[in-house]
Amino acid sequence: MELIIIFIIVAFLIGTVSLAVPSKSSRNIASLRMEASRLGFKVSSSRYGNVSFKNKDFSLMSYQIKNTSNLKDAHFIRDKDDLILYSPLKLKYSDEYEGVNDKLKKISFCIHEEIFSNSSIAFLWTEKEGLEELKKILSALESF
Repeated sequence: MELIIIFIIVAFLIGTVSLAVPSKSSRNIASLRMEASRLGFKVSSSRYGNVSFKNKDFSLMSYQIKNTSNLKDAHFIRDKDDLILYSPLKLKYSDEYEGVNDKLKKISFCIHEEIFSNSSIAFLWTEKEGLEELKKILSALESF
């Protein structure tokens, strides 16, 4: 009987300690977010952010960076393989839309939604792709 009680106590202690230690994937995501903040990104949950995304998948994170492009008001949503214009429709009929569309085709497939505003560029993406993919996204956004 004493051995059973000791076994239960040891199992409880091991379980408690294993819950407190972060997993490998959570350590990787934490280091990615730290590096992203060093690159100038503001990282927040899409659930609590101040940008209204149409995608309601709360497992995706919202990354924002200062908008240095001449595109000040646009919202793009991923539909199958392409980012399509959600709003404003007047952009679709402007002269600069073809250039914007070509640049969007070069952007990573892990971006699900992208919003250009006056002050920032916000996007939802799959963080599992890692830091190298984030650097590619940053260079693609800087080319706008």
